[in-house]
Amino acid sequence: MKRLLAVSLMALVSLVLTPSALSTAPTITRTRIDDTFVDDVDCAFPVQFHIVGTDLGILFDSRQFDAFPNSRATLTNLDSRRTLTVSIAGPGHIQFGSDGGVTLVSTGPALLFSLFRGTPGITLLNGRFVWSFDAQGNETSFSSVGTTRDLCAELAG
Repeated sequence: MKRLLAVSLMALVSLVLTPSALSTAPTITRTRIDDTFVDDVDCAFPVQFHIVGTDLGILFDSRQFDAFPNSRATLTNLDSRRTLTVSIAGPGHIQFGSDGGVTLVSTGPALLFSLFRGTPGITLLNGRFVWSFDAQGNETSFSSVGTTRDLCAELAG
């Protein structure tokens, strides 16, 4: 009985101390993805992307959470026609700072193309990474635990 009373009191105190968490409901969106485009900058050859799946987005105050259940990207080297398909299920979230900075956190798998940390290419990150930028878009920190795959190298081989 004492344990039940203690748990009930803790729950009540947490509700009283966090009224802002209960005052704004999150915005939840589900967006179907089926997009094809060509990138001819990041590898030494043009790459076609075909991305399919669903973006489950949850926006709450200054945070956005996205997961991409069953989402995948099919990449095709348009010179050799070599193709590979990878999961890009995520999830990840974005924290918008009051100073205009942004922090991205993902537990992968996540597909990054264009410049990833100053190196052109197409990278698949699998694991946790935290990447922060100031209001001008300059990288302020990066940390990761997990693996990266160089998809340009895989498509070239």
